[in-house]
Amino acid sequence: MHPQKRKLCLITNRYPANPDDTASPFVRDFHLALIKKGVEVFVFTPAYAARVLDTPDRVYRFGWAGGNQTVGELNLLSLPGLYQLFSFLREGKNSLFDLVARERPSHCLALWALPSGWFAHNVNQEFGLPYSVWCLGSDIYLWANRPIFRQLTQTVLKQAQHLFADGFDLAGRVTKLSGKPCLFLPSQRVLPPVKKDQACLLDKKFQNFLYLGRWEKSKGLADLVYAFRQVVDQNPKARLHLIGWGSYERDLRELVGNLKLNHFVKMIGKVDVLTLSCYLKNCDWVVIPSQGDSIPLVLSEAIQFRKPVVVTEVGDLGKLTREYNLGKVVPPGQPDRLADAMLEITRDKEDYTKRMPELFKVLSIDQAADSFLKTLSWEIDRSKFKPGAKHQVVV
Repeated sequence: MHPQKRKLCLITNRYPANPDDTASPFVRDFHLALIKKGVEVFVFTPAYAARVLDTPDRVYRFGWAGGNQTVGELNLLSLPGLYQLFSFLREGKNSLFDLVARERPSHCLALWALPSGWFAHNVNQEFGLPYSVWCLGSDIYLWANRPIFRQLTQTVLKQAQHLFADGFDLAGRVTKLSGKPCLFLPSQRVLPPVKKDQACLLDKKFQNFLYLGRWEKSKGLADLVYAFRQVVDQNPKARLHLIGWGSYERDLRELVGNLKLNHFVKMIGKVDVLTLSCYLKNCDWVVIPSQGDSIPLVLSEAIQFRKPVVVTEVGDLGKLTREYNLGKVVPPGQPDRLADAMLEITRDKEDYTKRMPELFKVLSIDQAADSFLKTLSWEIDRSKFKPGAKHQVVV
């Protein structure tokens, strides 16, 4: 059957404020990939403070009482935190209901089971609109292991039409949690090539390691800094560059200072995508010390620039690194083992780049868009769209 005109409501916990925003940048790329394939898409996401707001058309941001925090950063053990969560859920639900009634989509796709999946589930209950959920790591590895949130996650997953996950291990966990099949759907950001005249502050006389990602304790940054103290004790030419931002910044700076690593560790902070590409092109290795990810974006960014990696055995990181021979794998939370691997890779003469192009294609965001569209059933008669009692469809 020839599909009807496709219209998708994309519900996401985060949408990048601009092309240089490091907060879930793959969401923008996936959104644009769907548009290029002829899908009519509108996006629903919470508003967060941003210096520069530069997003595609039809990205709707709802206001709430969270200030500069993300919903995942709220302190739910405090009264202010609970009030902010209530504001998030109430304002988000009401705004989404109004938007769905006006736009009349064919389907909703929630990125993360919570809270986006909760919004999609409420739309389903109010309007009878089918939805799918794309699980992206923290929703399953972290929140689904907590009381109340586990039950909410299961409800969201069990009522979804289709389930996706951006990791193979993650997909297995989603299936176990929901009792339903879950398909692999990769998340990836494609970075621009480096301009010929672009300068990069990496001194090639040193051996340069790069960390790229959020500055959160769960990302293994303390393990990395402790490990790097051991690395420079044996290899004074080693340097570590930290790109990113997050709530762990203050503790991270203090740790670097206490270990007397200020001369060896450079905390760069946020950078634009061209500068990021420059660092990736000119570094020697990328380190991913995470304590709980599926397939983090930085893995595909590293292999895009053909950089060997040192990773922890979490999610699919270890499996993919071994299968495609990308570098070294160590257990999470063990700085001594991480230091040994970093020292080993500086002496290693093996070519770890041979199969990187193959894996890059597997993780392609364009492939993700194709897989989603092939999986999704669009035989939905939008004339049967059922507005809720409080909402009238605007045609």
